[in-house]
Amino acid sequence: MLQILQKQLDESTFCPLCQASMYYVEAEEFEKEIHFHQCSHCHHQVFQNEQLTCHCETCQNKRKKLMKETRQQEARKYSKKKDNFEFGLNQLSFLHKLFLLSILDNQVHENTTHQEFIDWEVIKYHPITPNYYFQSQLLNQLIKDNILTPKDFSDDAHQYYINVRLDGYSEPSLFSITTQLRHWFYENLSLGIPFKTAEEVKNTLYVLLYQEIVQFTQHYCRTWGIQISGNKNFQAFCYRLLDTLAVGQIFYLIQTALEYLHKKKALQVRNDNFINTNILKKTVQQYRERALAEKWETSTLPRPPNIPFSRMSEILFYRFLGYDENIFFQPVWKSWKKIESRLNFYSQKRCMYCGSNELTVDYDAESYVTLFCRSCKHQDHYFTQ
Repeated sequence: MLQILQKQLDESTFCPLCQASMYYVEAEEFEKEIHFHQCSHCHHQVFQNEQLTCHCETCQNKRKKLMKETRQQEARKYSKKKDNFEFGLNQLSFLHKLFLLSILDNQVHENTTHQEFIDWEVIKYHPITPNYYFQSQLLNQLIKDNILTPKDFSDDAHQYYINVRLDGYSEPSLFSITTQLRHWFYENLSLGIPFKTAEEVKNTLYVLLYQEIVQFTQHYCRTWGIQISGNKNFQAFCYRLLDTLAVGQIFYLIQTALEYLHKKKALQVRNDNFINTNILKKTVQQYRERALAEKWETSTLPRPPNIPFSRMSEILFYRFLGYDENIFFQPVWKSWKKIESRLNFYSQKRCMYCGSNELTVDYDAESYVTLFCRSCKHQDHYFTQ
């Protein structure tokens, strides 16, 4: 127990935590003389002897946090030893592979230096996905599935390792992971496929187009200082619209509805309980029903050039599926019809002699391909139309 002998204000010394002036304190403990500074505001103590410990509120909280992080680290180490399970990169969903490539593609190159982890704090505001909430959903799902593991065991971790196996090996480099993803998405399916079925690609196409619609809606409302976001009902409604309308036509319906609602002052500043989302859905639905009843032709609005085009959309629409701007000017069924048979073929292909799916594309034309089986060395020709 410290016994204070003398306490004097030292205005030349400032607290390292709150910058307030400090007292110079002469004290005694177990008949041993001790000199230290104590903050006049937060009571933080600075000792000349490093073996002595400050017991101010801030220092106690730091120690509690450190102890908590240490316990978490030990628990995760134990859990990792107990489970020791890693997904193969090829086992991830098509959507998650696309998300990982969208993160890594601009960060990892052969001729540049890069870290072996993803620093989320640096890139989280980059246009990786069409909107930030969708991006957070994907990130949290990968963390939950232990595909992204924190570099540091803290509550506010923002640096992650990719915890997958590649070609049977654990802890592949980021360059190896990125190279494999580029082979799958950029080489016209000649170096492997990133999907299990064509339906998986179609579902992802709908998801990305819906997120483009949400991004357009948020961008339009932002000019008025109004919050809006998607929800399950709005997503289901947009999916029904995508079955018959082009994305540009949905943009037009949403713009018309938002202008009307803003003019009537029906939109709230905050989107509490999805009030703005629900009233927008109801208004667009009424417009669409009236258009069908009176046989109106719905105009098409081009995608505004001042809205950032996400890396995910660019890779899926332009690089992987080979579309152009027409993806926004025609219904999904029309765009999908051009590539469905080809994707179905690649998802189902097997060697007709040994049944292996270890096939290499020797030649790829628009309507047929030549495949070479790496197991039985047989070559065969297939029509994809």
